[in-house]
Amino acid sequence: MTEHQPQLHNLSPEEKKRLGYIEGRDDLFPTKVFEIQNSFKAEVEEKKNVLVISRDPGSANALWPVMELLYHDDTIAMKVVMDGRAEEILQDKFTMKDITPKDTVLEAEQVLGTPDALLIDSSTSERGIEMYATANYPEIPIVLVEDYYTSSRGYLQRLKDRNLPYPKKICVLDSEAKKLIVKHFPELEERIEVTGQPAFDRLALEDTEGIQTEVRKELGLAPGEKLITFISAGTTIELIGKLANELKGITTKFRLALGVHPRDNTPREVYENLFRGAGIECINADALGINIAGAASDLVILIVSVEGLHAIYRRKPTIHITDPKFTTPQEDLPPPPPVKLGASVGLDNMDYFAGKAEALLDPESAENTELKKHMEEQYPVDGKNAERVANILKAEISKR
Repeated sequence: MTEHQPQLHNLSPEEKKRLGYIEGRDDLFPTKVFEIQNSFKAEVEEKKNVLVISRDPGSANALWPVMELLYHDDTIAMKVVMDGRAEEILQDKFTMKDITPKDTVLEAEQVLGTPDALLIDSSTSERGIEMYATANYPEIPIVLVEDYYTSSRGYLQRLKDRNLPYPKKICVLDSEAKKLIVKHFPELEERIEVTGQPAFDRLALEDTEGIQTEVRKELGLAPGEKLITFISAGTTIELIGKLANELKGITTKFRLALGVHPRDNTPREVYENLFRGAGIECINADALGINIAGAASDLVILIVSVEGLHAIYRRKPTIHITDPKFTTPQEDLPPPPPVKLGASVGLDNMDYFAGKAEALLDPESAENTELKKHMEEQYPVDGKNAERVANILKAEISKR
């Protein structure tokens, strides 16, 4: 396997800066550089410097458990280049000193020095701070964490197009995630490690049953009454109308919690009115906390959302709606990997929704038993995903 050789000497200073072009609302979330402060660490003469790149909420949630392990390693110091919602999440987790250059973050080399490794979860933007870091530190090993299926593809393609070096290691959540990368980048197969997604480690310690008991009490659910959660990401008005009518066909008594994705521009009231028109009142899953609602649910329904994976790790039955009349499949994801692995039910015809949901609401049904078997086989919960990523990063540092 051959390594891309960077040709940065062919780029003008302006072209080099454009590699790090930051999209989005700079007035709300300007790109900043932080140094993570740690007063209790022992003094080590020569620490290894890790540069973390993060932007989106999914990125920050995947990276902070790894950073937490590095934080407690006396031999490692960390700096972070971040913007977007990642700032809120990481600043809540760590004590940080803002060392952003006064003129422009694109001159961040002044304060970053030369890192020993980069820890990155690529943003979904056309160009982002991960491209800036790669262009400026082409000789430094990169460990890339992919927090969801195919989310790193745009970044990897941009590296290939610009003849910049690939990451030394790519950490993915399961075997299907690896296959999806190899399909487009066969040259990367040896670099991909199945570590599991670090953000899911918390589920190994979560008292899911305790949460469910508390939420049921808070919501006033009767004994035997079920909680169904629907996540709106990727939905349409037409699908909501069909789902509302299908829910009426479920004979098991249930309550519906509705989670509206942050990127969904349709007002919640529009969806709620459609359900209400079918005689179904909605619980606001976002006000309750979508994570709490998911933990308390007996069934989670989605098109595409990381909450589906949370449910699977909690051994909750899920239905991925794949009906082509109402959904547009993502590239390379028909069916969604959890469906392909037998850990979720894929529904390509909404006319059968009520029957499928009814079967999955029965914990003793054959469908539920088979589903749980595949969940346990394909999505093990050991709480060591972050540890595996951290060990890979340290191994790359030790090679330098």
